[in-house]
Amino acid sequence: MSNQTSDSTPNRRDDDEPERAISRKPVRPTQSTVDALADVPERFADLWQRFAAKVMAYFSRALLITVGGLIAFTAAWGIGQWMEARREKATDLLGKAIHIAEADLLREGEKEDPEADPPRYKTAKERSEAVFKAVDALSQQYGSSDAAKRGALLKAGLLYDQGKHAEAEAIYRSFVDSKPADASLLVMANEGLGLCAEARSDFAAAFAAFDRQASEPFARDRARLHQARVYVKQGNKQKAIDMYKELLAKAGSQSPIRDEVQNRLAALEP
Repeated sequence: MSNQTSDSTPNRRDDDEPERAISRKPVRPTQSTVDALADVPERFADLWQRFAAKVMAYFSRALLITVGGLIAFTAAWGIGQWMEARREKATDLLGKAIHIAEADLLREGEKEDPEADPPRYKTAKERSEAVFKAVDALSQQYGSSDAAKRGALLKAGLLYDQGKHAEAEAIYRSFVDSKPADASLLVMANEGLGLCAEARSDFAAAFAAFDRQASEPFARDRARLHQARVYVKQGNKQKAIDMYKELLAKAGSQSPIRDEVQNRLAALEP
């Protein structure tokens, strides 16, 4: 058998060849790894910026809500104070008009006192004119206030007392058409309309107005008292007597209309 040559066998290390030492030096990172590590601070900064933006957005919204709430509260408080001041001033003007209307006239020989509060006048006409002036000032300055509405009714009542029924009725009609929420004022206006209609002998309109007045329980007896008087004017005395008796039967001993009903009934009965 012939000997194989060294070229035909695998290369292998001779047992006598020294083993190469394994390197303990760190492997140098590749370029992509370096780039990734270099991006870490930038990524952290970006994350922090986004977090900070969200936090700032939250606090910005909270701040806006807080500031908006404070502004709304301040505005509401300011408007409330302004409206309250207007109500007080309007009420003061109404009080002035009422005090003038209720003031006694000067007695014969009594001199006017310029500093009197409320002022007093020689005649009812002068006093009424002073009330009209006060009510008109109230209407011009605070026309939409409750005080101004009450002042209008006060003026209408004085006009009625002066026999100016058409002028008084126009004020009462305007008040009723405004559909006020205050039932007591509406009752007064409907009563005024009934009285004005009665004064011009429009008894159907008077009955209708007094019926509207009677729709409020607290004003029903007074409205029926008016209607009984209208029956007398129409010549229907028996109907009036029956109504007076009915009112008297229901009226308590402390009723404000009891004495008036008794007097009217006594005047009608034989």
